[in-house]
Formats: sequence, C-alpha cells, structure tokens
Amino acid sequence: MDGVRNVCVIGAGIVGTSVAFHLSRFGDVRVSVVDAGYPGAGTTEAGTGWISARGKSDPHYRELRLLAMEEHHRLAESFPSSPWMTTGGTLQVEDSADELDLLVEESHAAGYPVEVLSAAEVNARLEPHVAFARPDLRVAHFLDEFTVAGSLLARTLFQAAVDNGAIGHFGSRVLRLEQLPGGRHRIVHDDGTALEADAVVNAAGARAGEVAASYDIAMPMSPQPGMGIHVRAIGNPLRRMITVKELAAKPETDGIIRLRSLVGWKTGEVASARDEGFTGGMERNAFVAHVLAQAEQLLPSMAPIRPIATRVGVRPMPADGLPRVGTVDSVPGYFDAVMHSGGVLGPLVGRLLAEEIVTGKQSPLLAGYRPDRFLGSPAPSAHLAGDAAGSTLT
Repeated sequence: MDGVRNVCVIGAGIVGTSVAFHLSRFGDVRVSVVDAGYPGAGTTEAGTGWISARGKSDPHYRELRLLAMEEHHRLAESFPSSPWMTTGGTLQVEDSADELDLLVEESHAAGYPVEVLSAAEVNARLEPHVAFARPDLRVAHFLDEFTVAGSLLARTLFQAAVDNGAIGHFGSRVLRLEQLPGGRHRIVHDDGTALEADAVVNAAGARAGEVAASYDIAMPMSPQPGMGIHVRAIGNPLRRMITVKELAAKPETDGIIRLRSLVGWKTGEVASARDEGFTGGMERNAFVAHVLAQAEQLLPSMAPIRPIATRVGVRPMPADGLPRVGTVDSVPGYFDAVMHSGGVLGPLVGRLLAEEIVTGKQSPLLAGYRPDRFLGSPAPSAHLAGDAAGSTLT
C-alpha cells in the first residue's frame, strides 16, 4: 500500500503484537497498538498455546499451519532466549485402540512425525510422574509439536515493537472507526480519545465484528468460549503437553501448569461463556473441581491441586473455521487479522500481513483466507453478546 507511514493495530494478543512487531521492523512505518487490556491478555491468556498442524483435512490449511510451526522456530531464534516455548513433542492417550490407530495412520499419511509408545515407555523416557491406567496403554508422541506461553510471547513481541519505536495505547476500548479524506482512518476510543492512521489492522479477536461494523463489513463468526485453569507446579512434574480422556495438561515456563477440559466448551453462544458454554451445564466452581480431580488422577504427586487462577476467553472463530486475513476492497487501508488459531498462526500471519501492508504485494500463502470470501453476508452487529466472564478482551 503506497504511502503507508502510520499503522494502528487494534488488539494486543499474539496476532496483533506479531503484526505490530513485523511492521515496526520497517524503519519508515510508525506503529500504534491499542487494546482495552494489556499485551497478551484476553483470549491469548486463556488459550492453550498448543502448536500443531494435526487433524486438518484441508491440505492448504494444513500446509499453512506447518509453515507457521516453522515460523515459530525462526522467531525464537531471533531473540536471545525464547522462554515462551516448550519443545519435546506432545502426548495423546486415546481411550479406543481404533481411534489411536486412525490418528497415527492419518498422521503418517500426511508425513506428520509420530511414534507410538506404551505408557511404561513414556514413564521411562519422557514423563516419569504421569500416572496411566495401565502400563501397556498406548500413547501417541507427536515429535514436532510444541507449546507456547501465549501471554509471554505477546508481551515479548510488543516490547520488541516498542524497542523499534512502536507506541501502545491501553485501557480504553475502540468505540468506532471513521474514514477520513485521503483514505486515512480515525480510531475513536470510549474515553473520548482518538488516533489517526494511514492503515488500520483489525486484530481485535472476539470483538473484531464490532470493529468491522463501523465500516459495514460483513464478519460472520462462530465464537467459542473456553477456560484455562492455572495451578502451581512444585518441581518438574510435567515436561510436555499431554491430553488424556477429557483433560489437556500443559507445563509453562514460569512453574505453572495450565489445565483445559476437552469437553463442554464447544458452543456458538458467546453469552454462555459465563456458564454452560465451557462447563457443560455444571456450575462454574463444580466444573473447576471436576477438572482438578482429573488432573490429580493424571499427576498424583501434585495432589491436592489448588487453582491459582482461571482464565476465560472467547475464540474468534470465523464462520467457516478458517483465518480471515487481508484487505477489504471496499475500505482501502483496512485489514483484517482474525482467526481461531492465533497461537499457531500469529507469527507467520503477522509477518506476511505486515509485508502486504507496506509493500502492497499480496502473499499467495494467504490467498484462500481473504475477507472478501464473505461478500454477501450480513454485516455484524455492533455489539458482542455478553462478555468473557471477566476476562479482558479487546
């Protein structure tokens, strides 16, 4: 895009901070990042940070995620240390032998590295403190997968952008966008302040529809609420993410283990994030107790497990489940960066979109994910139903 000198990024999650970081590396572009919370809050803080390309039937989308996994490693190499990343693969235990066989077969067919171990082998080689139902239980070890601490990564990217001259504006919500003469944009906040920019990036996550509504841009979404439960780990009881039955447990680099229930979340009702959306109908405290009981079975050396925090976020899922990235022809200088798998795709999409904004050349890797595929859909409401149960979203 010719003449871009000022870019405003709305949203300071992994996606928004990645866009801002890569934009800031162009010396003649001034970058502003705005968010109602702080870098890495909201859905980024509640998310699992599981970096995977597994189980994606669309070969183009699977390839994009594989490239995104490589981008994570390149990004980590560009910093003196990368404490947000936990490598060593991930583990998955299946209840059904047939399900495990199918999972492994599909992975092999896609060239996705996986090995099958017995529970006894996992205890001997990888995870001595994990308790399995029996020693001959089979476990899939996905060797190239890893996890990231999303909030730490987002904060690192934002600080790097600031070191390059970017400016953050936090604590007020974007109220609306206004088009100005000459193709510029005004970003109006609910505290009465405003910014002006040559280009604006909508990386507002679950609230991206509200931002898009300012310009009557259609953004059909199927948002999904989810909860993460943080517990304090003593010693090193878990070295890599493991999923078993209804539970996913993931170690983080600050002595925290993040727990996530794999059932009871999947709903299209954002308002239900306060109750049935992630609890499967249970009262919230009972749901947390249920997840903790499962964790104590998996990691008995940690019992009794006490939560130190719960985080609820709303996954910004475009209606077709695929990322929504790039410019909208009807509004020059406006760009979307909205996706469910921000933790996986954020570093790659951030770089590609930043290059598009500055050079005007579109990346063929993003060709299937342009916002204009939703042309003809009704414009979104300017208000998101409910809130994210106390979490801070853009």
